[in-house]
Amino acid sequence: MQVCSIYDRSLKFSRALYAILVLAAFFLHNKWLVLFVAIATILGAFSVKLNLPYQIHAMLTKKNYTPIQKDSGELNFVSGATGFLLLIGFLLLQYTQMTNFAWIYILVVDMMIFLACLVGFCVATLMYVTFKRLFSKQTNV
Repeated sequence: MQVCSIYDRSLKFSRALYAILVLAAFFLHNKWLVLFVAIATILGAFSVKLNLPYQIHAMLTKKNYTPIQKDSGELNFVSGATGFLLLIGFLLLQYTQMTNFAWIYILVVDMMIFLACLVGFCVATLMYVTFKRLFSKQTNV
């Protein structure tokens, strides 16, 4: 398990910004904005340094807050899962006739992003912890 220092408020800011952009994409019916957010979150899965809203917020506010220690695998998984789910929504919009279903799906994913940044409950983090426990038990047996 690799641990990295992260600014929690900057992480919440970047998630909130992504959630607002997805909500704007819904109201504007702009599938390209959904693709943009999906690509941005997938880039953030490779490194926190590629998460531009996080980097900007951290640069502006790091004097005021102390970083916390987080599992970098968890951060990468959450960002990658969010981006992948949004990418599925874009692909549904682009290549199927089920546009109403696709927008509802995108709103559900957006609700989960808002839940993670406002309440602090992240479904992807729960999935990461569950997978980590399952795979660590299998390697110990």
